[in-house]
Amino acid sequence: MSAASQLRWSCRTLGDGLLATVPLNEIQHAFAQLYPQAVPPDAAVFLRHRLDGLQCEVTVFFSPGVDALARQFGAHRCYRPSPAEVELLIGSAEALQ
Repeated sequence: MSAASQLRWSCRTLGDGLLATVPLNEIQHAFAQLYPQAVPPDAAVFLRHRLDGLQCEVTVFFSPGVDALARQFGAHRCYRPSPAEVELLIGSAEALQ
């Protein structure tokens, strides 16, 4: 499998944890608009907090099932995140499996 074919997920760094609140809320709102009732098992957005000294950097990971949402928020292609490094922001936890 080529590296390009493994880049099915999308991610975007939101910066400092305190400043990430607004874009996180916007992502959750847009996701809820896409799926007001049932969420497909491949649709999710995950969140990673990474401490770097005194700052916390927040990155969101969009599953392949929400590719249009990822593009809407300016995300770029990346590898699937490690389940141990992320938490579910919104959607189905099954998308990470």
